[in-house]
Amino acid sequence: MKQPNEELSWEDAVARYLRDNPDYFQRHEDLLEMLQIPHAGRNGASSLLERQVALLRARITAKDRERQGFLGVARDNDALAEKLHRLAVALIDALTLDDVFGCVYDLGRHELQLDVVVIVLGVDGGPLGGRPEFVAPDDQRLRLALTLTHDRPLCGPKPVLGEARGLLGAQESEIGSVALVPLRDPARSGVLLLGSHDPQRFPVGVGTVYLSRLGELLMRAAARQLNR
Repeated sequence: MKQPNEELSWEDAVARYLRDNPDYFQRHEDLLEMLQIPHAGRNGASSLLERQVALLRARITAKDRERQGFLGVARDNDALAEKLHRLAVALIDALTLDDVFGCVYDLGRHELQLDVVVIVLGVDGGPLGGRPEFVAPDDQRLRLALTLTHDRPLCGPKPVLGEARGLLGAQESEIGSVALVPLRDPARSGVLLLGSHDPQRFPVGVGTVYLSRLGELLMRAAARQLNR
């Protein structure tokens, strides 16, 4: 920025004057026909009005793309909210732990088209009734996974799991990205792991509101069965 005592060049003075007087060309329309601005990347020149129209069209196109992007996100969110609503209704009707876990597996594998859905719950006494979802509360893999989440869903490429390997099962080597959702209630802790072969399915920094809601629904329904 120039200091008050510095003289402006003619070019700077003209630019400042036009900024301060945006209606200048309305009062001197004949100049618009005389001004020529070279086309970027081509020979010849265009009038100032033609250049302004081109710039406006480019801005409108960019805004339209942005609007379409927002609409796409809104549609995806509406669809996901509807799926979570159906899950909530199914969990209300669930009569057994098999029903609860089955609802979540169906949602992940069929509705969300995920490649891996894993539920891990720390339950006193180790594996309970042979269920693969139950591990001892002090299971090292579970503790490491919960430490990574900091009590909120974590998304990213598979290395985001750090040292908590082995939780994704036989397909772990094929997984490109994961979502790690903590499951907690006053009596127990666990994690829900969602895996996809697509490295971009769960990018770092993606919104996790719906993942948090999914975790809450699952834990509340599972706790109701376990507390009986």
